[in-house]
Amino acid sequence: MSTFQKMKENMIQGQFLPGLVKDENLLNIFRKIDRETYLGNNFKHMAYSDIHIRVSNQRYFISPFSLAKILDKSEINSKDVVLLVGSGCGYESAIVSKMASTVMALEENINFFKQAETHLTNNQIDNVMNINGSFLRGCKKYSPYDIIIILGSLEKPSEDLLNQLSDNGKLLVCENYEDNLDESKLFMYTKIKKKILREYVCDLNMPKLTFNIKKQTTFNLES
Repeated sequence: MSTFQKMKENMIQGQFLPGLVKDENLLNIFRKIDRETYLGNNFKHMAYSDIHIRVSNQRYFISPFSLAKILDKSEINSKDVVLLVGSGCGYESAIVSKMASTVMALEENINFFKQAETHLTNNQIDNVMNINGSFLRGCKKYSPYDIIIILGSLEKPSEDLLNQLSDNGKLLVCENYEDNLDESKLFMYTKIKKKILREYVCDLNMPKLTFNIKKQTTFNLES
């Protein structure tokens, strides 16, 4: 077993299981995806640490545990079309690609967007469409979505994103509840007969997701 494989298994045993992420199918997906291959050399040693990796002045990649906790609550099935908001360099998209039918991976940062293209192609993942566009606006062109997951905390999700849910669709987001602290709670928004219901799920601290892009381009992975 390699060093990274040992680190990955320690993550499962020391973070996921004590944090009540116990779904065996989900755990096995995390075991199969090598996060270090999606990170730059400066960050590989932190691939399986329980920290949010700061990759720029205003941007973090969320910890694997935080991702696992959200996915555990999302109950994605194999027929779902999922929109990931803040998809980074492709690791989160790779994980979700093993759970859903199709993943729309929305990323504002053009460098992360391009890296995700390369990483997902190298790993032969062909059910992800990368989109370089606005986090707040989502991607109306390919909506509606069964699941929308925001990979960072916000004060609240935008109306544009909520409007892109399918009937019975769910949006999961961590919402800030103290202005000066990176503390947040996970909420689930469910669309039922054109009405939106908001439900508290659990406490889950996530870094704030910054946004500013206006234009949008796409890159569709093909086998």
